[in-house]
Amino acid sequence: MLAEAALEFLKAVNIIEDMRYRVSDRTGFFAGGGYISRTNPYRQTISDLCEMSRKGYLIPNEFKPYGNDSASAAFYFSELTKARTLLEAMAESAKTRQGAEIPGYLKKREDDLLAQLAYIDGRWDKNLKRGEAFVKELSEQRNQIKSELDNLIQELRKQYPRYAALHYPAPVYPEKLPLKDDEVLLEYAVTDDAGYLFVIKHGGIKRLITIPVTREALEEDVKAFIEPMNAKTSDGFSVRDAKKLYELLLSEALKDIQGKEKIILVPDGILGLLPFEALVIKEGNSIKDSIYVGDRYAINYYQSATILAFQRVLKKSAPERILFALGNPVYSRNDPRYIAWKQKKTAPLPANPAEYSFRGLAVKAKWGKVTKEDKGNDIAFAPLPETEIEVRAIASIMNVNPEPPQALLSVMANETNLKKANLEKYRYIHFATHAALPGMVQGIHEPFILLGQVENQGDDDGFLTLSEALGIHLNADMVVLMGGSMTLE
Repeated sequence: MLAEAALEFLKAVNIIEDMRYRVSDRTGFFAGGGYISRTNPYRQTISDLCEMSRKGYLIPNEFKPYGNDSASAAFYFSELTKARTLLEAMAESAKTRQGAEIPGYLKKREDDLLAQLAYIDGRWDKNLKRGEAFVKELSEQRNQIKSELDNLIQELRKQYPRYAALHYPAPVYPEKLPLKDDEVLLEYAVTDDAGYLFVIKHGGIKRLITIPVTREALEEDVKAFIEPMNAKTSDGFSVRDAKKLYELLLSEALKDIQGKEKIILVPDGILGLLPFEALVIKEGNSIKDSIYVGDRYAINYYQSATILAFQRVLKKSAPERILFALGNPVYSRNDPRYIAWKQKKTAPLPANPAEYSFRGLAVKAKWGKVTKEDKGNDIAFAPLPETEIEVRAIASIMNVNPEPPQALLSVMANETNLKKANLEKYRYIHFATHAALPGMVQGIHEPFILLGQVENQGDDDGFLTLSEALGIHLNADMVVLMGGSMTLE
């Protein structure tokens, strides 16, 4: 009863999509849901559709808006939760500088429908108190307006794809994925009972490969494989495990890839932590004489196929300058570099840079001090003097003078100066400083790059957060983050 099950899960997906539409802060939405994750109906839908494709079943009519066949529809739902918040944030940021216009009559129709939806959504609480009949009537009205808006959006996707991409970012169909003739996209979907791999070339899905392992077992295998790399213990690296994961995840797909074709890989779940280049194609007697995926293939990674399509549909402009680089920020007013700068003297190198670290409180006691009164260690980010050497060396290679505005070092490497640098003018951008994920340091709720903590102005706090980074206009071919790691002191 795969088709029947898929239709029931589709109802659940639609309910969750409607819930998400109504919330203002969608960050972390898919991580919620209590005992059963909100992504569970999506995974089950993918699983049922993939199994229908494997068995040659016809796609139910209800799924035809999502794909030409079961495999295409499964790909659509695979994309529906991948990097969705990031995609929407990118689209919102791009609106300000990529203003794609539509005819006035379409814009008026769009605005009217959106206003009607907002009016109805604002009346939910009031009508819930008035009884079931009023709620039913309001639901019917909303469904009708939503259907009209959906039809308009489909019309915009056909006639004005740039406008639709910016205002209504949605999963790309595999047949419309803007791949070049020499590119192959490998997208994974990890479900509870099995994994699936979509092999996509220009024109659509070429193969759907089943990965016969449960999500739980795959997570255990990947964690065990990457642990020696995380712990930096090369002796623990297992060539055997690397070969096992290669056979499970890649070997079948690579049979369809020609030597000159470029691989674009979209991981899922735990696979986002796996360095596929480290998997072993052919075992040798040791680590050194084994043949790795990275020896034969160049892999580019994307958070989702839709983000790839989105980036390729946006208008590009040529950068005017070659290099912007930032390194070795100052985190403490007691740092000798800052004191010398204030006195307009040559800055000495600190004898013990760790004394002038940025220090913060931990979110959880197991990571460090939660209050200033606690015993234990602060979370600390030490100065990185080697990154200044790094920036100067890169600047020398590219014949760039390592001075502001194209190079921000020491006291100059703060948030205020970064925002004045006009990063959209640069082809290569290099950050040589600390960065961290949210949930470790108190008061910081987003991924961030740690900048200088001195001489910032206004609301600048010395942290370049993800939302701030998305607001920066870039035309770069490459952005590099090369830095250190947090310690406990």
